[in-house]
Amino acid sequence: MKNLKKAVLSTLAYADVFDYPLSASEVWKFLIGHPEIKADDVQKALLRINADLKLIDADGKFFFSLGRQKIVNLRKKREQWSQKKMKIARRVAKWLKLVPTIKMVAVTGALAMGNSDKDDDIDLLIVTSKNRLWLTRLLTVILVELVTQRRRPQDTNVKDKICLNMFLDENHLRVPKKEQDLFSAHEVCQMRVLCEKDGVYKRFLEENRWVKQFLPNWKP
Repeated sequence: MKNLKKAVLSTLAYADVFDYPLSASEVWKFLIGHPEIKADDVQKALLRINADLKLIDADGKFFFSLGRQKIVNLRKKREQWSQKKMKIARRVAKWLKLVPTIKMVAVTGALAMGNSDKDDDIDLLIVTSKNRLWLTRLLTVILVELVTQRRRPQDTNVKDKICLNMFLDENHLRVPKKEQDLFSAHEVCQMRVLCEKDGVYKRFLEENRWVKQFLPNWKP
């Protein structure tokens, strides 16, 4: 129980950094630093920590650190803002899938978790055909410029703009060793695929099995 308690508290503390309360199922799914475990065991641990040890708080659905009740309403607001941004992302993805060398388009970052602020941009990850990354990047930039607003480095107002923050060649899907940490594990697991072909998403997950070292309970 001691190790599980520590893992639960660590998971809630990490989510708290992003002002993001978690449901019991989310605590289990993103449980940090504990071997794979049943969801029921995590549920029982949460209730005990909440009721007996008074180390966390809850509002009936979400769990969060003591004194952080306000992030529950913030999450609900961000979910509404995120829904609007996802509509933009899906519209852009419909255009991008017309590019023959694009194998996958996925939303990453806060939006992938439905946790975007009102003025946030929209982060996209693009997977390209092998040896076509730079050509695809050029075509993607041109197309995004035509159908919506693209975020540029000098922009101060980035609301709803498309940030093409990562391009991957389908032959190089593995996150570099030096970047394999908890943050990147969450990025991999949280991403929301908007379109893909040739089983690229499955291959992406296979290449990044290292995420299980950080988030052993996570499943696509």
